[in-house]
Amino acid sequence: MIHAFNYFFTRVMRVIMAPFDRLGDFWGILFLSLLSSLVVLLVYRWVSSPRRIRHAKDQIKASILAIRMYRDFWRVTLGAFARSLVYTIKYFALNLAPLLLILPILVPVFAQMEARYGMRPFQPGEHVVLKARLNTDVSTLDVNLNTGNEVLAAMNPVVVTALNEVNWKLRVEAPGFHQLTISGPGFSATKRLVAGDKTTALSNRRYARSTWAHFWYPVEPLLKEAGPVESISLRYPGKRVSFLGTRIHWIWHYLVLMLILVLGLRKRFGVEF
Repeated sequence: MIHAFNYFFTRVMRVIMAPFDRLGDFWGILFLSLLSSLVVLLVYRWVSSPRRIRHAKDQIKASILAIRMYRDFWRVTLGAFARSLVYTIKYFALNLAPLLLILPILVPVFAQMEARYGMRPFQPGEHVVLKARLNTDVSTLDVNLNTGNEVLAAMNPVVVTALNEVNWKLRVEAPGFHQLTISGPGFSATKRLVAGDKTTALSNRRYARSTWAHFWYPVEPLLKEAGPVESISLRYPGKRVSFLGTRIHWIWHYLVLMLILVLGLRKRFGVEF
């Protein structure tokens, strides 16, 4: 079920984001921030009650004003403080229901954005550690790695018996889309390695079966005929997105843009926070 959702949503995102691939990362983030803002505003419009939220905010302000004006009267101050706590809890409760609906919608978008804007491809000359985790004792298997001529082994494989892992340190020699094939008696599994200035979604890990962990690495399909191989992983270098002299992680661009858009459009949607 998770695999089917990942496969479908990844294909949808690939089609939606295709026009922005040549424009630069920031413009894709801006577009997704706008879509996310519209989703947030629509959910708040359908689920929340602007009248009750406004009333709770007014009561909190009135209680704070009463505390300042009647600070010499401890009974009035204590009552105002208790009332402010009650309406503060009520205010957060009124905003909680929309958030519980928004988060499951936005989390898949976060995973897709991290795959596109949170990592960069390897460059020729860089090293990478490839890890294959198995569900059996690795000391009993003869596990081999075929990298082709454009990715070369930098040292002999390291077997980590405590984790049932085999690790290879590799050196990227040329740009392109490279297939790394791990094989053994009766099984074969591949992992893609992207090198050069490629505009594509990346994945640090590829799984043999669909789990919640696979939800965070949606780009590559599940391994087939992988035998004892549970997952194959590597770690792409992190990436920063540049705009107007800034060079920061995509999440800060996304959150700031979405905050500006939501606050700027909330009156048109009749939404109260």
